[in-house]
Amino acid sequence: MDRVGYLIANDRKVCSQPVCYFSFFTLSFSNRFSVLSYYHFFRLIIRFFAPGVSFFLLLLLSLKGFCQPGAELGVIVGGGYYLGEYNPSDHFSGMQGYLGGFYRYNLNDRFAFRLNAGFSKIDVKDVRLLDNAGEEYAKDFHCSVQDFNGVVEFNFRSFLVRKTNRSSWWSPYIFAGAGILIAEDKSRANIPMGLGIKFNLFGQMSCGIEWSARKTFTDDLDKLSDIWKTGETNFIYNKDWFFVTGITISYRFRKEPPCYQF
Repeated sequence: MDRVGYLIANDRKVCSQPVCYFSFFTLSFSNRFSVLSYYHFFRLIIRFFAPGVSFFLLLLLSLKGFCQPGAELGVIVGGGYYLGEYNPSDHFSGMQGYLGGFYRYNLNDRFAFRLNAGFSKIDVKDVRLLDNAGEEYAKDFHCSVQDFNGVVEFNFRSFLVRKTNRSSWWSPYIFAGAGILIAEDKSRANIPMGLGIKFNLFGQMSCGIEWSARKTFTDDLDKLSDIWKTGETNFIYNKDWFFVTGITISYRFRKEPPCYQF
């Protein structure tokens, strides 16, 4: 018997023992379990971040087109909260962190177009809720929120970054548009609207503070809809709201690139 045949024979002899089959089964099960665990983990990550990542990839891929003289890139940091069955009217209650980015294109010193993308969550704890029949609903509600929208801004004062002799160093502004709010893996159309005030900082930098609302077209953002059986269909009072308040910081691309001499 040559050496190769001897090794094959011995390998078969050893693997015929029960312990070898048990070890093989355990290893296979562990490997499959690990693969499934990683698969579900990455699936969850992709499912949550895909919209936001896609948005910013589009920005990066077309950065040359976005980096126009009237364009700005910025971030907004603040808080988000909702109004609905669990919180009918208490503004700023249960506020959670909000982090987002935006692209703004200034049409002139008064009007600008803005694209926004942000992330937050709704976290309701220990709220007792009864319907007309005395049925008690869940006291807690938690979900992540992904916020995407496009709005048109109007400055009440002439505002440019950087400041010119004709423009003001600050201005109040309002905005409104259309957007999508994703919560509990369900997309909901909404109308974003808000107000704020912006300031020139230095050079190409500006900052601001704003408060805005997302008026949804649904009453099930919190998985509850008309629990008091009123049959109310009023657009204002029987639809859930999501609010965002925060501080913005942005950079405006130069009108003319600096020329360096060597």
